[in-house]
Amino acid sequence: MAEYKLKNGYVLTDDEIERRAAEWEGDDAEIELVPLRVGRPPLSGEPNANLSFKCPESGAELIARAAKVAGVKKSAFIREAALEKAARVLSLAG
Repeated sequence: MAEYKLKNGYVLTDDEIERRAAEWEGDDAEIELVPLRVGRPPLSGEPNANLSFKCPESGAELIARAAKVAGVKKSAFIREAALEKAARVLSLAG
């Protein structure tokens, strides 16, 4: 019989796994399973759109360095910069 030590130190056996599975799959289970959404959470309440662009390698390196200094991922840095620029252009076009 195999044993599995969990991070909290609890030792789980194959027999216990089978017993719990049978209990959870039964109609009289005292637990409630809830569906989980797999993947990254959405950025906002609206659907996401994927954008892609090309730039010179030197520009990509500049963005990567700036994102690292800012402590964010490149995608977050680019998203924030693009939204800031779009808002500025639209406010001037106003």
